[in-house]
Order: sequence, then C-alpha cells, then structure tokens
Amino acid sequence: MLGKEIIMRELTAIDLDVDNYEQVFEIMGARFLEKGYVNEEYLPTIKEREAQYPTALPVEPYPIAIPHTMANAIIKPFIAPVRLKNTVEWGDMSDPDNKFNVKLVCMLGFKDPGEHIELLQILMYNFQKPEWVNPLFEAKTEDEFYDAFVKMEWTHD
Repeated sequence: MLGKEIIMRELTAIDLDVDNYEQVFEIMGARFLEKGYVNEEYLPTIKEREAQYPTALPVEPYPIAIPHTMANAIIKPFIAPVRLKNTVEWGDMSDPDNKFNVKLVCMLGFKDPGEHIELLQILMYNFQKPEWVNPLFEAKTEDEFYDAFVKMEWTHD
C-alpha cells in the first residue's frame, strides 16, 4: 500500500480558475507531464475515462472528485490535491446523469491498478470529517493547503 509520501507538494494547487472539469485535466495534466509524473497518454485517457466513469462522490459536507486513469499513463505514482476557485459541475460516480458542484479535487496517479481501491476508501473516510475538510477550504496558500491535506488519517472504516 502506498502511503502519504505520494501526496506531492509540487502538484498541489489552490484557487485553480476553471470553467469545467476538462480544464482541470488540461492544466493539471500539463503540470504532471512537465514534472515527469505522466506520459503523453495521460490527458486523452483521463478525459475518456471520466466521460465513461465519472468520479464525483456525494460525501458530506462537500462533494469531491477523485479522477484517475489507466496505469500505462503514469510514470510515478502521485496524489495531487487541488482546490478550485469556483465550483464546477462533475459527474456522479454512482449515477453519471447526476452532477455535483465540486470544489475539491484529488487527482490520483497509480501504476498498480489495484492500489486505488484502498486509497479511495481512505479519502472517502477523511472527506466526511469536517475537522479535516474545513481547513482545506480555509487555507490561504498552497503550503497551508498541502499541510492540511497531509494531516488526513491514513485509515478507513
């Protein structure tokens, strides 16, 4: 199981100014590519996967998105925490016709296809805890946001 060491400070972003989830993929995908985390397959495969299998989750208090793609697009495993400037519509993981207004995105990159299952459980566990989520919204800088993010409990129910 991968641990918190794959939460990457250099891939952290706050107040990303986008109009839709595809722009999140384009902006962050360019950063991932530039920093050597993904290959050229990343952008087309994450867009295709998201269109087929949306990744927004209706966790309370705030819906989140946890986009990920095929292992062959990933060079180095990562978790990239992203806070958007404004909410964007994102398809519901359990009902693609339903949309959630998402402001927190946790972008995942894995080389082993099975690794994301436990991590999704860990993220869902933490994203339901206001005492962990609220500081993510209150952070004023990327460093504060990253520091708040890595305080998650590495466990699940």
